[in-house]
Amino acid sequence: MRLFAAHGLTLRVGYDFQQYKSLLETARPGHTIGVPFDPDQHDFSDGSAFWIVATDQQGAVVHTQTLRLLNVTGISLADHLTAHFTDFPPPSMALDLDKSNYRAGPGAQRMTGRIAYHGEFWIGGAPGQFRGSGVSTVLCRYGFWMAMQHWDPDHMFAFMLNTVAYKGLAARTGWMHSDPAALQWFPASGQPPIETVLSYLHRGDIEYLLDLPIAQPMMEPAAQAA
Repeated sequence: MRLFAAHGLTLRVGYDFQQYKSLLETARPGHTIGVPFDPDQHDFSDGSAFWIVATDQQGAVVHTQTLRLLNVTGISLADHLTAHFTDFPPPSMALDLDKSNYRAGPGAQRMTGRIAYHGEFWIGGAPGQFRGSGVSTVLCRYGFWMAMQHWDPDHMFAFMLNTVAYKGLAARTGWMHSDPAALQWFPASGQPPIETVLSYLHRGDIEYLLDLPIAQPMMEPAAQAA
């Protein structure tokens, strides 16, 4: 928290997703809340989901992330996603669901039990203010820590666009494993498909990450060059 304060960030954790939806309308007017966290489609009154936002010194929202607990005890995450991958579409896009597909990788086939889904990860602010500063590493680790405090899940997973994952965001934010080519979304417009990676962590991985010392984030090479 001292590190976040040094960056002028104040973090809030909430459970009312109508409130989160309202925050998005102001902070990210071009972004539609993802289907997995849309309060018009899901009831989270049982504490199965929460959101985290960070505001800057002017009170503007400059970071979001959301987490949701899935109970897939008795089956694998691969089985669950094979049946329900359409519950995790990219936001604000018409899709051809007949062409879109999920490919079950070996990681998803090995996961079962209480599994946390991590989504809506976004960092805003002025160019170079937060993005490229290395603070994304600690923000994501904070989300992992909060998931452990709430649910102590057996595993965690997230879907990440190939274009983002291959630039190193998965490694920077702590995702230690991945199933490549997990989801392929075909836009209804006929544009090229959107490819995603399934990034994941086991409970031991999360505990390992949370045991690492937190240092002042270093500027990423691209940010230093800029």
